[in-house]
Amino acid sequence: MNDMNKVLPAQKIKQAICRPPVMQDTRGAVAVIVAIMVVVLLSFGALALDISNAMIARNELQNVADASALAGARQLGVIYAALPQGTPYTTYVLNPTVVETVATAVAAANRAREVASVVILPADIVIGVWNPGPRTLTPGNVGATGVRVTAHRDASANGAVATWLAGIMGITSMNVVATGTAALTGTGVLLPGEANAPFGFDQVFFNNPAFCNAPIQFYPTTTSCAGWHTFLENPPNANTERQIVQGLTPNPPTYVTPQINSGQTSLEFIGGNLASVFPSLLNLFNAKKVPDANSPSGFCWNITVPVYATGNTSTCSNPNGNYVIVGAATACVWNVQGVPSQQINATVTCGEVTGGQGGGGNFGTLGAIPGLVE
Repeated sequence: MNDMNKVLPAQKIKQAICRPPVMQDTRGAVAVIVAIMVVVLLSFGALALDISNAMIARNELQNVADASALAGARQLGVIYAALPQGTPYTTYVLNPTVVETVATAVAAANRAREVASVVILPADIVIGVWNPGPRTLTPGNVGATGVRVTAHRDASANGAVATWLAGIMGITSMNVVATGTAALTGTGVLLPGEANAPFGFDQVFFNNPAFCNAPIQFYPTTTSCAGWHTFLENPPNANTERQIVQGLTPNPPTYVTPQINSGQTSLEFIGGNLASVFPSLLNLFNAKKVPDANSPSGFCWNITVPVYATGNTSTCSNPNGNYVIVGAATACVWNVQGVPSQQINATVTCGEVTGGQGGGGNFGTLGAIPGLVE
């Protein structure tokens, strides 16, 4: 053999190193991995789409629950506002069917995705007394102030939300539930004509939790936590006050008191001597008083008046100036004495509902237009 054709061991090693390796065919394994990844990605994408659809259904269901709760609580306000003035709502025994009918009717007029008319079960409507402190609703039909509505899309009502693509993961439907609570809260708006006396309470008076049935003195007003005002009329003096009182005396009155919004409206308070107003005030008292066996005089002039804030949160003083209103309260005026004694005695009453909306302070009265509380 020719020496040129011989390959030395060192050359064999070099050739082995430089020769490209033999590639194995892995295309089948890659295809399997890709197929698995596609299925996983599609599954998660499908789940994300169906979760989004369920969240939309849940939001729509929340709107239904809120609207139904507001409608039910509004029905409470309508009932209570129609009670004779001086009648506490806390003694009223409610027929729950009236509230349930309104709440279910509002739900039926709304939709949650493909459900065109949402059904609310009677067991999912809770009527009771709303306590704003601990934010609890105690079920009961006596003096109820709140309504809680739970709306379902599950096996119990309206059917679960059907999925579009998540079925490939074995998920064919999703359950969604929403709850809304509405309640009557402290009067925040006195509608035109609702404030029927030119008096007001100092907010400090209500620092005592036992303010219901407590005595109050509208004159003299040195440290009585109360005072006189001329609403929005200027100048705030005895002559303006006398004209207001005379306008409130006829039935119907010729002077219509303005709308008063808690936190927005400021009234003109008078701290001076109002002796010249007392003859007209005595006429107003005699025209408006009604028999009341619980009052010291046997008569009661039921008044609804604003609550003002002077900025002093600890003591009361004779109000003189322009003060912002923070709510409303009611009282039974049982004594008006003219000159020379000049005295006005009253008792704070609780449990009345005014026609305006809530949102004011807790001063013993509620607004007939509710708000969502949770």
